[in-house]
Amino acid sequence: MPSSETFALIVGGGPVGLSAAIELQWRGVPNVLVTENLDTAQHPKCNNTNARSMEHFRRIGIARELRSEGLPPGLARASAYVTRFCGHEFGRLPRPYADWPTPEVPNTVSQIVLERTLRRCAERQDAARIHFGWRLVSFEPRDGGIIAEVEDVKSGARQEIRARYLLGIDGAGSTVRRALGFGMVGEDGTTHRAFMGGTMLSYYIRSPTLTAASGRSPTHMTWIINPDLRAMMYAQDGRETWVVHYQVPKSMDWRAIDAKATIGALLGADVPFEILSGGPWTGGLALVAEHYQRGPVFLAGDAAHLFTPLGGLGMNTGIGDVMNLCWKIAADHQGWAGPRIFDTYEIERRPMGLRNVQLGVHCTKIMDGWVVPKNFEADDAEAQAKREGFGARIMEEDRVQYLTVGLQLGERYEGSPIVCPDGTPAPPDPWDSCAQVDRHGARAPHVSHAPKHALFDEFGPGFTLLDFGADDAASEAFPKAAGARGVPLKILRVPPPQGDPYTRKLVLVRPDQHIAWHGDVVDNALAVIDRARGA
Repeated sequence: MPSSETFALIVGGGPVGLSAAIELQWRGVPNVLVTENLDTAQHPKCNNTNARSMEHFRRIGIARELRSEGLPPGLARASAYVTRFCGHEFGRLPRPYADWPTPEVPNTVSQIVLERTLRRCAERQDAARIHFGWRLVSFEPRDGGIIAEVEDVKSGARQEIRARYLLGIDGAGSTVRRALGFGMVGEDGTTHRAFMGGTMLSYYIRSPTLTAASGRSPTHMTWIINPDLRAMMYAQDGRETWVVHYQVPKSMDWRAIDAKATIGALLGADVPFEILSGGPWTGGLALVAEHYQRGPVFLAGDAAHLFTPLGGLGMNTGIGDVMNLCWKIAADHQGWAGPRIFDTYEIERRPMGLRNVQLGVHCTKIMDGWVVPKNFEADDAEAQAKREGFGARIMEEDRVQYLTVGLQLGERYEGSPIVCPDGTPAPPDPWDSCAQVDRHGARAPHVSHAPKHALFDEFGPGFTLLDFGADDAASEAFPKAAGARGVPLKILRVPPPQGDPYTRKLVLVRPDQHIAWHGDVVDNALAVIDRARGA
């Protein structure tokens, strides 16, 4: 039974809710998680934990464990474009991670495995606060916090929980969002597209002999494109399980689809397979909640934004949400938060939802133009030439889905009231490149001081002041100011930069690794600290 009182109540036990629970516990904030699900995900959804999420997991010490649960290292991280899984391959697009400016490249891992691992990490911290099989019935603000009623989904037993804050991370049909009365704005998936628009079917299958039957070197992702149908298959264990996403033909009821026949047609060979689970979902979504917060209640993850999954930003944007929010909750719990700190959650994160949600729909619009040539699957030279030409085109056009280093690592909180602007114009915000910048609101640039040793690894759990050779008076002003306000601050004295992204002698980094202030001298360190803590 959940504790009747806590500091933060998390509603939702998916990867974002579990990440919030781990982050809060790491920061010493009492929290309780409830989810109506009896167990972690049994059907695959997200398959990619991106670089920024992995940086957060590195900070709290679980990145290596999560990476060990990913797909086998020998399985090529690439998209194969084929007529059928056991048909002709006409393109192969490797992932462009090698030169990304991060100590943590994306981790290819099934959400089934990811959730199971995150739950293990959360319960290892304190199993008594993680409660699967409990649903939120209602909540109301009271006495500067909330009182929530929760129910055991098996027994029907009910209990009240008092909390200072409520985190609604309870998915697309969020009970918390509906109770707040917030609508969703954007594209609702009613537009039918050639792929990932309108009604989709997802199947989780097992086929131990499929890879051998294909005769191709396996990849983690396979696009199936032919004149009859379109689908995508994503490896779940690198050996025998896949998730299949299939586009339901326009004006056809998904219930009329013969699953066995459809999957057989996608595979293109007489290969035995088993359907483990399946069901419909809607593609083409680009929806963001009208608001992310009201008083002590916050939304994150799918409760706040719904993505078309191309580009893999949905879950990862949600993880960014809670990493932004949880340090602010910790600041209040530790007694150094200013009165405006929580106003900045929506100010900082809703623009990221609006920014990131556009990628998936952009990719679906590109796919609308992929008209498959006639006789595409024939075994003659003419068909082979058509496949090669078509493959060259779509590989060039599909790169946008994977060249997302800017979206992943380039988030900036330019207009936030808790960062100190320097008066310079904002640089471009490209999706496909990331020029690391020592700039207010930006993610602190990654620098390696030795092999496998990142500057990130030296940051403290609170604020960190990077001192690249400032004079003593400037660098000493910050510890005094932070001490006066009870703000945790670690000083890192680093050799003056030589051609790296840091251009100022002093850089104040927030607990979420974003820059609050930078400069060569400081006129009023106390004013900088007060602004950064929301005062």
